[in-house]
Amino acid sequence: MTRTGLSRISIVIPTYKRPLFVLRQYKYWRDTDAQVVVLDGSPQPLVIPETLSSANLRYVHSGKSFVERLKSASQYVLTPYCIMLGDDEFLTYSGLRAAIKRLDDDHSIIGCVGRCLYFFVDQERFLLADAYREWKSFSQGTIDQRNRLDEDLPPNKTHMAHYAIMRSRIWAQIMANAYEREFSCAYAYERLVNLQRALHGKTEILENLLWFRSMENRNTYLSTSGGPDFLTWARSPRYADEISVYRKMARQLMLNAGVNPVDVPTFEERWFTVGVKLTVLRKSTFKARFRRWFRPRLFRWTPKYFRLFAKRHVPNRLLRFTGWQGFDVDDTLNSLSDRSTYFDLAEIEFIRDLSIATALDRDNLESESRAR
Repeated sequence: MTRTGLSRISIVIPTYKRPLFVLRQYKYWRDTDAQVVVLDGSPQPLVIPETLSSANLRYVHSGKSFVERLKSASQYVLTPYCIMLGDDEFLTYSGLRAAIKRLDDDHSIIGCVGRCLYFFVDQERFLLADAYREWKSFSQGTIDQRNRLDEDLPPNKTHMAHYAIMRSRIWAQIMANAYEREFSCAYAYERLVNLQRALHGKTEILENLLWFRSMENRNTYLSTSGGPDFLTWARSPRYADEISVYRKMARQLMLNAGVNPVDVPTFEERWFTVGVKLTVLRKSTFKARFRRWFRPRLFRWTPKYFRLFAKRHVPNRLLRFTGWQGFDVDDTLNSLSDRSTYFDLAEIEFIRDLSIATALDRDNLESESRAR
């Protein structure tokens, strides 16, 4: 497992009151040459053990909001490439090296997006599940801004760019614009990032860049401020003034990027109104409505010992509606191989071991807290 070759990338990690996961990030990145900065908005700073300190890791405690930290994150980025990472998530070393090479070789793209695997630890088992397999890259014929907007805006879709490795100059501009002001909905920013990606250039899905997205915690932004889901926010009269500002921001971003003023209203309507309508349709299907109704009730009404038994012995295809679905590493790796997604087994085993260790530490702390 090679951990070097990453000196030209900065990894920005926002965090809030998750010390165990910050320390896990230190263990993962300390022997690499990636430039990592942890931006902590917690009320009190975290003391980093001397044994985990490394010249490539920087911890910045400000106590500021998630939005304020992201808006000013570029001051810590001094490398050609940059990416934001959740404090409880991972990116594979080999995948980042592949992304750096891809960006070095092809200046027509502005960033690379990884293939996503959800992960969690259950009964000391590290489980994985494919996510976002419906994502696709821009087509080869997408050569200008208008083509990109048309291909990416609803009712069409390519992929999410919020957690892409990008050229730092463009990343800094996109993040500063997206997080210019605070909104009540944590998910509003992803759409602003995606819009700007299409305005500035193409990002490309890279099969050998693996992004491990944690199912262990709530969204970092939500853990600090709560807030409604996107549909509630977008459709509620309570947030009408915020929505007006939000849409105005999108129109101005298009104008600033050189979109023909005649086309701006149509593109903005697709970006917001059509996007909301399609999300409503997707979430209003019988399958989606049943899942939202069924899962919390199943969890509340089912004894824990039965859930544990089911997750160990019932086939995953039968667990799909329960939310208990997860695959052992070997099964997932076979699936990745079938899809021509490259992986380094040693990297995945390292992520597995760190995740299990953190889960045990978390259980021990919770047990001690209950005992007190």
